[in-house]
Amino acid sequence: MNSTSSNTRFFVIVVFGIILFWAAAYPLSRYVSSAAFGEPTGAIYNAINVLFTALAFTGVVITFRFQYIESERSAKDLVERSIFELLTTFTTDEFQKVKDEAFLALLIAVRDKAYAEYLSSRLFPIGRKPFPVSAAGAYAELKPELNEMGLDEVIALDRNARLKLDNVLNFFAMLSHRQAAATVIRHVDFAYDWWRPTLWIIAQLQKEIKDGSEEISLYCRNPMLHTTLERLDEIYQYPPITPGPEVYRYLAIHPWLKEQRIDPAFFGHAPENAA
Repeated sequence: MNSTSSNTRFFVIVVFGIILFWAAAYPLSRYVSSAAFGEPTGAIYNAINVLFTALAFTGVVITFRFQYIESERSAKDLVERSIFELLTTFTTDEFQKVKDEAFLALLIAVRDKAYAEYLSSRLFPIGRKPFPVSAAGAYAELKPELNEMGLDEVIALDRNARLKLDNVLNFFAMLSHRQAAATVIRHVDFAYDWWRPTLWIIAQLQKEIKDGSEEISLYCRNPMLHTTLERLDEIYQYPPITPGPEVYRYLAIHPWLKEQRIDPAFFGHAPENAA
């Protein structure tokens, strides 16, 4: 706003100066000897024409500057509006149900490494692992009513939870590309502190699966989850994490994951022990 006001003030002063100088040109020419110029006012007006050309060019530059400032402001407004729309979506009752079911799947992944590997493998169309029976017990622990269900019913419930998780992953992927509005995002509660540790589990395993499979590396081009999290970590000003041992060290010391009884198998079979 201040930049625009100063530019406007400068532009008005320049225009006023042009008009004033032009109006004074003829009276000034009356005091110049006719012997000095072939035509009494010709040289003066030629000089003024050059000045007008220079000032016209300056006016063009100022116009482009105004347009740039306006386009920059419009772009920022669009990004901030998109953040507001994302927040509106994130806080709707309908999306709350999506988040609840997606987070349930992530909690199972915290407590059962086999399920976490299964969940990560399902982010690719090839090399998908089967549902681990051990995860049924973790589901029943978190939702006691599932004790009355058979394995097929639990698998169907899990399929629905995984679909909801896909929606959440897409949501955070879109949010991560709003880095131009990082300040706005940091002041809006997208509950990233809750999602971050669980999503880093899936991101790490997804990368391990892709790095260990030539077929997946060749045929799968979907964006990797760790790139989304790296962007969000930058926006939320978290210390950067590099996929690999750093992730396992982060998981091993995270208080909330300890509270949720993270599966020790994550650290016993990590590429490098987290200790």
